[in-house]
Amino acid sequence: MVKDEIAQVIQRATGEENIHLQIPEIDEYGDYSTNLALQLFSKPQKGKVSKFKNPRELAEEIVKKLSKDKKLLKIVSKIEVAGPGFINFWLATFVLITELKEVFSKGDDYGKSDILKGKRIMVEYGQPNTHKLPHIGHLFSYIYGESLVRLLQASGAQVFRANYQGDVGPHVAKCLWALLKEKSDVPADLSEKTDLLQKMYQLGSNAYEKDPKAKIEIDQLNVRIYSEDKSLLDVWRKTRKWSLDYYKGFEKRLGIKYDRAFFESEVHKKGKRVIEENIGTIFKQSRGAVIFEGGKYGLHDRVFLTRLATPTYEAKDIYLQKLKMKMWPFDLQIITTANEQNEYFKVIFKALELLDPIFEGKLKHIGFGMVQLKSGKISSRKGRIIGAVELIDVTIDEIKKIVVQRADLDGREKERVAEVVGVGAVKYSFLKTNPLKDIKFEFQESISREGNSGPYLQYTYARTRSVLRKFENSVSSTSKIQNFNVKHLNSEEMSLLRSFPRFSDVVSDAQDNYSPNILCNYLYDLAQKFNTFYNAHRILDDKSKKEDEFKKRRDFRLALTVSTGQILKNGLNLLGIQAPEKM
Repeated sequence: MVKDEIAQVIQRATGEENIHLQIPEIDEYGDYSTNLALQLFSKPQKGKVSKFKNPRELAEEIVKKLSKDKKLLKIVSKIEVAGPGFINFWLATFVLITELKEVFSKGDDYGKSDILKGKRIMVEYGQPNTHKLPHIGHLFSYIYGESLVRLLQASGAQVFRANYQGDVGPHVAKCLWALLKEKSDVPADLSEKTDLLQKMYQLGSNAYEKDPKAKIEIDQLNVRIYSEDKSLLDVWRKTRKWSLDYYKGFEKRLGIKYDRAFFESEVHKKGKRVIEENIGTIFKQSRGAVIFEGGKYGLHDRVFLTRLATPTYEAKDIYLQKLKMKMWPFDLQIITTANEQNEYFKVIFKALELLDPIFEGKLKHIGFGMVQLKSGKISSRKGRIIGAVELIDVTIDEIKKIVVQRADLDGREKERVAEVVGVGAVKYSFLKTNPLKDIKFEFQESISREGNSGPYLQYTYARTRSVLRKFENSVSSTSKIQNFNVKHLNSEEMSLLRSFPRFSDVVSDAQDNYSPNILCNYLYDLAQKFNTFYNAHRILDDKSKKEDEFKKRRDFRLALTVSTGQILKNGLNLLGIQAPEKM
């Protein structure tokens, strides 16, 4: 990367090892910027920089040294000090043109790197329970986790997609208790079957809270499920399959295919055994239960076996991680859940590290914010608080109202475009927010073809493809660009050209910070710049120029269009969003 080359020159000139270059938020401040002078001046022991009155003076001295480096001067056109001591760099035009050619030559691989080559990373995400419908929090976990996987893969890592689903436990007992009580007719449609499970779960939950007798019965049923009572196995397996088949279809719509799904039913027995085998060392008896004294490590105590000797989520998680490591040894495992579980996983990870040092430094939990509907409740087709699947369906329904007006699309194409754009709208709306903050979903904003939305980016991509379809001979070579007199680039062309080299840096930053929103910000900015360029200049038929000059400019503008489309497509793919050829 050009960024790395600039950093290496700064290292040689200053003797400092950790050089941080960032992309300025405003184009007028260059292509890269560093606050090195400000950092050095703020150190308690200033040493050799003490002779300077302020950070700006130090920055000016650094720029003098950098301006003598011949290698640097080949790749930058200008170095400038700004503000209190920032050093800004502008890339040379030939570097920008070279990057333009890279987009062509690498195509779908543009933006990928080998930063994490050789690393084995497991990502656990999704985690919906059986016997109930997924809520919007599960939907975010699906979407965020899949984007993380793709960013890690783009950085060269070997990634394992893992799901962990609760198919035993109190929620299952509540559902089956109500199902056995109600003796409802079983519908034929899978969606209606899972609706029935959700209804039974709600009935069981209400009874558990309000009816002491029902509470006792449900607790007893829960114990019977854990002990694999033969009289319950058939109904448990049948209803479990309904849920799993339902999730499989939903995950396909989201473009997710797991390498392995893990279940509570396969870890609870061995989880209990691991805890029992380590009582007196890692775990201890307390009031009839078995706990881990997290307080000793600045955390909090948690129960791993109840007084009834039933394994808690904690005990199951202990064996789950051991099972994962045995099945697919990893260098790092990332688990994504809502941030309300942040403290929970600190305790789990500490207990695991004490049980087996192999886990030290290999476990990471990312707690994301809560998902809220910005405009209050969205109307559900079935008149309840909207869930994950229905949010997708309602969004697609709204997109169909727009797509149906397209005369150039047949019925099947309209359905496909509505699905792609609707799913993309929800995904982008979730991912454009910093995942550590609460996500406020605004329905109308999410489906708009204007502003910072998925449809806006998809529409911009489709626009680039439309331009190319109008061009008789597609641009298959960049050789003509070498003959273009780049001194005559206008501001819109230059602004777009300067955006391309940043893509690889942005992908790396998004992966490194586990923050797809960084990529969203870049893609939105790129789309805006392209549309400004598109609206200001004719791409295919600018007849105001002489024939030879017209062809050169047309070819160059087509190259900008191709590159914009390619980067949008690659970036959307990293977000798990499809880029439609037509909209």
